[in-house]
Amino acid sequence: MILMLTLLGITFFAALSALLGVASDLNQKADQRTALLLDKAFASREESMRFHLSDNAEWGEAYDNLHRRINLDWAWQNQNLGDGLYKTFGYEGVFVIRPDGQTGYSVINGLLQRQSFQAWLGSDTLLRLKALLQQNEGKALTRFVLSDGQIALVGASWITTGGDQSVRRVEGAHSVMIFVDRLTPAKLARAGAEYGIKHLSYSAAQKGVGYHFTTMKGAATLRWQSDNPGGALLTWLLPLLVLLMCATFFTAFMLMRNALRKARHSDVSTFLLEQSQQALTASEQRFRDVAESITDWIWEADSRLRFTWLSGRFPAVTGYLSRDWLHRPLSEFLLDDADLRQRLVQGDPPGEPLTLSRCRYRSAQQHIRFCNLTLRPVMLASGVAGYRGTATDVTLEVEAEARVKYLSQFDELTGLPNRTQMKACLTGKLSATLHDDRPLAVIMIDLDKFKPVNDLYGHAAGDSVLHEVSARFNACLKEAGMTARLGGDEFIMIVSDIPSREAIGELCSRIIAEINLPFAINGGEVFIGASLGIALAPQDADNAGDLLRYADIALYKAKNSGRNNWVFFQRDMGEKIVQRREMERELREAIQGGQLQLAWQPRFDVRTARVTAVEALVRWQHAQHGILMPDQFIPLAEETGLISALSDWVLLQACSDARRELSGLSVSVNLSAAEFRDKGLPKRIRAALDASGLPGNRLEIEVTENAMLQDPETTLEVMAAIKALGVTFLIDDFGTGYASLSYLHTFPFNGIKIDKSFIFPLDGSPQAHQIVENMVGLGKAYSLSITAEGVETARQMELLQQLECDALQGYYIGKPQPLAQIVESYCTLSSC
Repeated sequence: MILMLTLLGITFFAALSALLGVASDLNQKADQRTALLLDKAFASREESMRFHLSDNAEWGEAYDNLHRRINLDWAWQNQNLGDGLYKTFGYEGVFVIRPDGQTGYSVINGLLQRQSFQAWLGSDTLLRLKALLQQNEGKALTRFVLSDGQIALVGASWITTGGDQSVRRVEGAHSVMIFVDRLTPAKLARAGAEYGIKHLSYSAAQKGVGYHFTTMKGAATLRWQSDNPGGALLTWLLPLLVLLMCATFFTAFMLMRNALRKARHSDVSTFLLEQSQQALTASEQRFRDVAESITDWIWEADSRLRFTWLSGRFPAVTGYLSRDWLHRPLSEFLLDDADLRQRLVQGDPPGEPLTLSRCRYRSAQQHIRFCNLTLRPVMLASGVAGYRGTATDVTLEVEAEARVKYLSQFDELTGLPNRTQMKACLTGKLSATLHDDRPLAVIMIDLDKFKPVNDLYGHAAGDSVLHEVSARFNACLKEAGMTARLGGDEFIMIVSDIPSREAIGELCSRIIAEINLPFAINGGEVFIGASLGIALAPQDADNAGDLLRYADIALYKAKNSGRNNWVFFQRDMGEKIVQRREMERELREAIQGGQLQLAWQPRFDVRTARVTAVEALVRWQHAQHGILMPDQFIPLAEETGLISALSDWVLLQACSDARRELSGLSVSVNLSAAEFRDKGLPKRIRAALDASGLPGNRLEIEVTENAMLQDPETTLEVMAAIKALGVTFLIDDFGTGYASLSYLHTFPFNGIKIDKSFIFPLDGSPQAHQIVENMVGLGKAYSLSITAEGVETARQMELLQQLECDALQGYYIGKPQPLAQIVESYCTLSSC
């Protein structure tokens, strides 16, 4: 009896130990699962940061605006590298480190700040990042660091052109773009909530259970509140086990006393057998669940490689019923491996597992698909030799690789060869012998009036037009050469073996005629044009780079000669365009580099007999040419798209100076007529007013009559929005434009400024006197204020006062002067 009770005690002790072991194992596995989730979460966070870094740093525009120079307008104002990274991805730090180690650009907690990276995160961190980038060839990388008692994820990448051939690279060291993601307690709490981890936090202690990882400044540990599944198990099972132990001892004691030990032993044996059967059944079920949940399908075959068993994934992947392929050979299923069995026999060494990549097979839907096949010799359940293996469908991977290969050579939208294939074709043709009498022509094409199609009808309509344009190009060219798309609305043709320049001209004429035909869009028709620039080999050049450059120069000439025509390259074109582009570059630098300045001309109010307003006139202090007047660079700014940046500078500077130095005076600013086609102009003017603090009723906008001629509906909409800011409008150079007088009551003007050409002959010409008198009367009839420009004599001033002009402006009143002098002159006049 004692021996039996002892055995029962040992059994229950073992069960208790096993229960404690299971509980401990459950807790350990729960912690391991949590650590695995954290590992995947941080890996995902690092991969996301590397992707964002590559997307922003490997980019031609970023190279131009962050490496070659720091363009705050591009980075911050245009939100190319602005607060979106903080708001969307939570990056507290965004830095651009120049090659000399200085911080050129920094956005901290979503705000543009001038703070160095070294001061924010430590100079040793920057040095180690640069060293790691050098080892990684500048590609995006991420590391963890410890900073201010917190863990931070730091990512860095060289700023490169990203393969953009249009961006000129600069020799020397690279600028570095750095993103910083601080794992604050709040972020750790959100990450824990996302993955079901309680109280996730950073701990300085390195020992004990937790997620340990290495940072650039030492090891770090994250800890959490364990789910404690083992404790829950013990809470329920331990009392039951103790109760069961007591009951068992009592029962055993009673049974032994009643000589029922043998029956009890039989019952226990039966119970254990049932448990074993249940465990076996559960194990088999787990295997089936795993086999059916993975993407692979599993198979078994006999010694002749005929299928004897196929897993449940086989029909889902291939579309066939499993029973249709049982007892059929594997070689019949595959399209390329009829000798598979012989390859297994001849393997090195024989009988080793075999892996076959990219095996082709035909699905039940008769589609060609691909799989990776593995098989190994095994003893089957029937006791005979056979094979067991898996098949992984890799069709999507193969198709993706084919797609990437196609896109590397062809334009996705039009199906035309892309820039890469075009250059290869051009280089190949230039390697052959060329003759002057049958030259090779490179025709660069740019679509005219295509941008309005995108703006008015949407990009889908624009894509449809580009697709039709490509078809028309191919129809014109036929088999005579290649048409490639460079991007946007730019195309290029390579035409070989052309008999004469006249034949090239005929081809260009056909191309323009085809493009001028209407395009059907959304039930209507749109019309566009095309400008063509042509360079010939060997007459103009015998290498691809020069030919493309010369064709681009000729295209530039064609677009500036009225568009919708073609121009052959001539040697003198290059020098003129280089000069013009140099002027454009200098103007861009002038806007950004402080070479612009304002001159101020007073406007005399006749009624109050004092200066009440000043006009801000922009001047360019050119390094070689000295002071340049507006008519020497405003047309260039309008043609090159720099007019908006120039106007923004003038608006902000004029409003700031007026708010700071010219209290009580209105300030007048001239805007180009082209600006009123930009629906964003009201926002830009509001931004200048908000930044300077100048009230809207102190700002006057001067615009010429020509602004009403081009797109009057848009102009009226823009002017109304600006008028709502309290800004007033004056018609500049009144009487010199071609607009109808009806615009005086259609558009929200407050006054007119009579052009100086009518004022000069005023005191010596009765006819001029009558014209000015009529203009004043016309303005009064529309309740407009009248300002006379170009007043240079006292007699002119006297006559204009008699004609009841409201204000006078000219050299007699005051010449354009620097700000300090206009302040002094204003004070003198106001005291009179």
